[in-house]
Amino acid sequence: MSMADDLTEIILAPLRGVTGLPFRQSFCAHMTGLDRAVAPFIATVAGERVKPELLKSLDPAAQPAGLPLIPQVIGKDPHQLRVMLRAMKALGYCDVDLNAGCPWPFVAKKGRGSGLLRDDCALAAMLEAGCDELGPGHFSLKVRLGLDDASLLPHRMPTINAFPLRELCIHPRTAKQMYAGTVDLDGFERCLGLSALPVVYNGDIRTPGDLFRLRDRFPSVTRWMLGRGIVADPFLAESIRAGRDVWEKGRFLAWHADTLGRYAAESSGDHALLGHLKELWSYTVTALQNGDRLWSMLKVSRTRAEFERILSLFPIRRREGVD
Repeated sequence: MSMADDLTEIILAPLRGVTGLPFRQSFCAHMTGLDRAVAPFIATVAGERVKPELLKSLDPAAQPAGLPLIPQVIGKDPHQLRVMLRAMKALGYCDVDLNAGCPWPFVAKKGRGSGLLRDDCALAAMLEAGCDELGPGHFSLKVRLGLDDASLLPHRMPTINAFPLRELCIHPRTAKQMYAGTVDLDGFERCLGLSALPVVYNGDIRTPGDLFRLRDRFPSVTRWMLGRGIVADPFLAESIRAGRDVWEKGRFLAWHADTLGRYAAESSGDHALLGHLKELWSYTVTALQNGDRLWSMLKVSRTRAEFERILSLFPIRRREGVD
């Protein structure tokens, strides 16, 4: 089954430390299938000015052609949000997303990310500032179902619905789950029914079959966000479009070499480079044969040369059983 004739958007998720500018550049040089991307979040800052270095990854001139980018911001102070949005508008961005879903405890405990859902008034103040600064239909929100359980987001839906947001992206896990366990599709369905906004589904789409099954259950959803699944398998969006697995070894190797080169260009030495590569390949190995064994060696490598030598020892083959 192909999605080519459907009114469907496939969106790259803001996976911090992974789907930044180098990943987006190399993806567009070798892969297809994405309609747009949401950039990993940038935190609001105190003061009336945002340092240009903080927005370097959003430089319009560096963005790959054919992949519209929506910046994402994280914070809890409405004035700081306005300052950040003005800086992003100055770069030419009309649409911005607010992260109210980051599950990391050190973020949530400060009332940012998923912690923003804890305070209805704080959430409303951020949504009001964003919609006022950008205008109706240009501010969006990414959330989880709640913090400790899935009961919180349904209680926040009246507040969210009160604002003219472009869309609401829901990852159907709680913050407590992080990325473990299974997605709560019943919880997603409940919030979908309560939403007056277009809803984006995000979570555990690893194969074309995963998305097709979700589409069958939620026919009103036409916006799908891919995160860890497309990092593991950069052909995923293209395979979804084709309705079949289109993995190609030659293209995969070219993509990897390009990504490595782009990471190397912005890294100050092997230590920083290996940080990027290990984070990327911790996902990539899950889609490859003998991935567990490969990862057990890659994760303890100490230099770029050692990392590449280990990769050369393994024949790169697609994991079997992809539906």
